[in-house]
Amino acid sequence: MIEAVLFDLDGTLLDRRATFRRHLDLQLARHPGVFRPKEASHYVARLLELDENGSLDRDRFYASAEAEFDLGPGSAAVLKEDFEAHFPEECIPLPNVHETLRELRTMGIALGLITNGRGLIQGRKIRGLSLATAFDVVVISDDFGYRKPDRRIFEHAVSQLGVPSAGAAYVGDNPAPDVTGARLAGLHPIWRRDDFWPAPADADHVIDDLLEVLPWVRKRQR
Repeated sequence: MIEAVLFDLDGTLLDRRATFRRHLDLQLARHPGVFRPKEASHYVARLLELDENGSLDRDRFYASAEAEFDLGPGSAAVLKEDFEAHFPEECIPLPNVHETLRELRTMGIALGLITNGRGLIQGRKIRGLSLATAFDVVVISDDFGYRKPDRRIFEHAVSQLGVPSAGAAYVGDNPAPDVTGARLAGLHPIWRRDDFWPAPADADHVIDDLLEVLPWVRKRQR
């Protein structure tokens, strides 16, 4: 019987690609002297490719951008500082985030969030999505000391919720840290389909919209 549902953040609740595209457009406007204006659209398209769906370390990402586009010395540092200052407040949620969480709550399901990243940045994203009070427990890897797919971060979260691993589901988009990590910790992994990643073979359920979590959970409450 499912007693708790936990979620990943980036790519699962946060529309990472749409948010990053918005951020790049606004970043260009904030720093017109860094990029050549006539090539702005090319920069945005190429930077979205370099981003690797958020999986590339930000220092490496901006260093690559500075080198590839022959930007002025120090541009990487300027752009990274701008990212950290503004990206969390430019967040775009995926469809039906709030509706799904509200309905799970009405069903008596405990809610949690497990995300890799720095506490300050991830916390600001959560607030930017108006989710600061949505969860019973939030575990951020850099605060906890272990990152997904390490089973300890999942085990810690479900222990904080007071439910067994077998009574919890975990929803995420990235197969390695989310699906495999949850499986290793004994949770039921639900993959939110994202064609950027290869489809995992070990998900209990696959969804395209967060609302599709609800009927899956209802069947396991009977």
